Amino acid sequence: MSSKEKSPQLAIGFRVKTGRATAVVIAGPASAPRVLSRKSLQLWDPEIPESHQPWHADFELPPDQSTRIVPIALKAVERVALSALRDLVDEVRSAHGSIIGIALVAGSSTDPESIRNPHMRAHAREGQLFPQALADAAKTLRIPAVTLVESEVFSSAAAKLRKSPEAIKLAVTELGRDGGKPWSAEEKTAAAAAWITLAG
Repeated sequence: MSSKEKSPQLAIGFRVKTGRATAVVIAGPASAPRVLSRKSLQLWDPEIPESHQPWHADFELPPDQSTRIVPIALKAVERVALSALRDLVDEVRSAHGSIIGIALVAGSSTDPESIRNPHMRAHAREGQLFPQALADAAKTLRIPAVTLVESEVFSSAAAKLRKSPEAIKLAVTELGRDGGKPWSAEEKTAAAAAWITLAG
């Protein structure tokens, strides 16, 4: 077995949502990727319930409570994200080798402060909070990370890999055969993001 076969290039893609992320680990080369594993990560602390939706707590609680609780909830998200990413990276490295980078997929790039409705603004803030927490965790762990918007993932992969978006979607659907069913839309998106990272 060649050294290249012993140490394939590895990347992890994440579809990040409020309080959680779906992770898919992909092995290269980019010309023939394969799924190694997938996992769901919890990004909030059950002992601090407000950490699931910190910015909802910000406008739902009385001001004196939100001023005290929201910073604690935000710190909890940072701590849990770092712990979850470190555990996953250690697991992947132990089983398969080093990781060249990760790709984080967020739902939107809309500036939350441009949204007037406080409830929708809270959703938008949380939509950015959890990807940012993982990006910060990656920086702490010295792992290259990029953040993508969900609506652009397949077109970005197509441009990077010189294929059509339809071809990328079909290929990613086929990748799911390695991991078995169910192979959800979130997993497909995470896999496509990881594939972009493999392509360099």
